[in-house]
Amino acid sequence: MPGAELVQKLLNWSQMVALWGSLAALLVGAAMYGLAREGGSYANASRGKGLAIGGVVGAILAEVAPTAVNLLFQAASS
Repeated sequence: MPGAELVQKLLNWSQMVALWGSLAALLVGAAMYGLAREGGSYANASRGKGLAIGGVVGAILAEVAPTAVNLLFQAASS
């Protein structure tokens, strides 16, 4: 199929960007949680925990998305 190689390359790059963003969110969230909890700011600790959990969920979705797109693409072309 014409353009399939380009689409796959774009998916791979977007997955890598999503994984780096998720890692950054996880690290910043964990640091925010730890520092805020030790400082007694429980509202910011909760925000940091949410950011860290969001990073984990983002990493999981970034890993699942290309597989789902390829599966749907193969199902549509057959």
